[in-house]
Amino acid sequence: MTGEADELAALREAFPGYRFRRRTARGGLYYQARARSDADALLAAARSPAVLADMLAAAAGRPVRLRAAAVAAAYRDRQLTLKQCAAMFGVSRTTIMKFLSAEGVAVRRPGRDLDERAVAAAYRDERLSLHQCAVRFGISERRVAAVLDRQGVPRRPVGRPPRRLGTVATGP
Repeated sequence: MTGEADELAALREAFPGYRFRRRTARGGLYYQARARSDADALLAAARSPAVLADMLAAAAGRPVRLRAAAVAAAYRDRQLTLKQCAAMFGVSRTTIMKFLSAEGVAVRRPGRDLDERAVAAAYRDERLSLHQCAVRFGISERRVAAVLDRQGVPRRPVGRPPRRLGTVATGP
């Protein structure tokens, strides 16, 4: 416990404008930082004081020694993308991947658990466009097209759908 108390004391000394607390949520311990000026606004939270310090330093524009734990926390806990982590830490996506691998964090891939039948049904039955399907399922239009091909769904012609007979166009 004294090690954690020392780390919190070091945080308070390094960042005097913040209040730091140790909390338990969902069965896990985490540390949080709140601005002294606005005690209601949670600024950052992390699983360790060291990662919290790195997050605050990065937010303040201070140079930060890149730590695998800080990268993993940003990616896993804050749900940042590889690209967002790379921008935040000022390194390439490849470097972020190496740090995540070193920490044993599995990389999320958009659409990994994609229900291809649902994509095909949305396109075929709901008459959504490739773009609308891509947005709904969080994948690219190219991936939607590949899913439709695998599911045997014929593609509609590109462009606006033809107007149906019996509908009256309203205009100015």
